[in-house]
Amino acid sequence: MIDILIEGWMNQTTLRLVGGLVLASLILYLLVVAVAYTFQREMVFPRRFVNALPFAAMVGPDFERVTLETADGERLKAYFKPPLEGAPMIVAFHGNGSVPEPQAVRFGSAPWAGAGFGVLSFAYRGYPGSTGTPSEEGLLLDAEAAIDYARTHAPGSRLVFIGHSLGTGVAVAMSERYPSQALVLEAPFSSLPDVVAATMPFLPGQLVHDTFFSSRRIAGSQADTIVIIHGERDTVVPAFLGRRLFALAPHGVFMSVENADHLNLRGMRDAEILDLVINGYPPEPTPQSEPVGSPDPLEAGAV
Repeated sequence: MIDILIEGWMNQTTLRLVGGLVLASLILYLLVVAVAYTFQREMVFPRRFVNALPFAAMVGPDFERVTLETADGERLKAYFKPPLEGAPMIVAFHGNGSVPEPQAVRFGSAPWAGAGFGVLSFAYRGYPGSTGTPSEEGLLLDAEAAIDYARTHAPGSRLVFIGHSLGTGVAVAMSERYPSQALVLEAPFSSLPDVVAATMPFLPGQLVHDTFFSSRRIAGSQADTIVIIHGERDTVVPAFLGRRLFALAPHGVFMSVENADHLNLRGMRDAEILDLVINGYPPEPTPQSEPVGSPDPLEAGAV
C-alpha cells in the first residue's frame, strides 16, 4: 500500500514538473514574440546601428550632395551624379543595414560610369543624414521623392531602378508605379513575412507591420528588363525567395551566383547586368536565365 502511495505521489510530482516546464516554455515563447512584435521596426530598420561616417569620404567630387523633400515633409540625404546626354539614370535603393554612399561609389564607377549612367543614391528617412522614422509607407514616399528628383534633373534619361535586400521591396513597388528601362534586384525576397518564415520560423510572420509584398507587386512591373541576382550562400534572404519572386515576374533573367552571400553579391555581376540593362534580353535563353538550386522549402512545407 505504501509503495502504491509513493508511486502515485511521484507520478503527480512528475506531472506537475512537466506541466510547469511546459507553462514556463510557453510564457518564455510569448515573451519572445511580444518583444519581437514591439521592437520589430528596430529589427527591420536597424538605422540606429548604422554609422555613415566611415563612408562619407568615399563619394567623389563628381557627385553633388543634395536634399530630397518628401510629400510628408521629411528631408533626405542624397548624392546625385547627372548622366551623360541620352544615358540612363540609376535610382539606387540601399538595404536596411546600409547607407547610400557605397551605392553612389559603385554606380558612379566602372562599368557604369563608362556607359555614362547618372546616379541618385539616397538615405531612407530615419537613417543617418535624413529626418523622420522609417516604415514601409514612409520608404515608398522617400522613393517617390527620389524619382521625382531624378526625372526633374535628368529629364531626357530613362530610369533604372536598382535595389539590394530591403531596397528591392522599394524598387519593385516603384517599378509597378513608373515605367523604367530596367529593374535590377539583388538578394530580393517575395515578402517580409516569407523572410520571417524562412529564417525565424518560430515567429508568426503574420504580425509583421511592414510586409513589402513584392510577390503581389512584381507582376505589374513596367520595366522593360528585369534582372534578379541571388547568392546561393545567402542566409539572410535565402535564394529560394529570389527564385520565388522571379517565378512571379512578367519576364526577366535570374542570375544564380554560387559563391556569393548576402553582402558580397553586390557588384559581382555588374558587367553582365550592365549589358542586359543596355541591350535587353539575349535572343536565346542563357544558363543564368533559369533559376537553379534546391526546391522552395516553404512551398514543400519543410519550414
